Amino acid sequence: MAEVRVIARALAQDGKAAELKALLSGMIEPTRAEAGCKYYELFESNHPGLFYFNELWESGAHLAAHAASAHFATIFAKAEALLKEPLEVNFLEEVK
Repeated sequence: MAEVRVIARALAQDGKAAELKALLSGMIEPTRAEAGCKYYELFESNHPGLFYFNELWESGAHLAAHAASAHFATIFAKAEALLKEPLEVNFLEEVK
């Protein structure tokens, strides 16, 4: 199976950046413990309230399991109220 690379972008509502950052940080540890997770990183942009997840999964099936996980559902149900726009998920292919 082919690896899956993901960059996900989350933009906080005005005044909600710290709250969103704390919530999204809660994704790191449980996600890194998931089967098939090669890496999972959260970055804060120099643009206020903008966050990026950088992810690498062993397969699409592992990514799908992550998206169906309890911690994903719980955290993003709460994050929805803090986001200025829907979570943007980008699947990447290396340019050779």
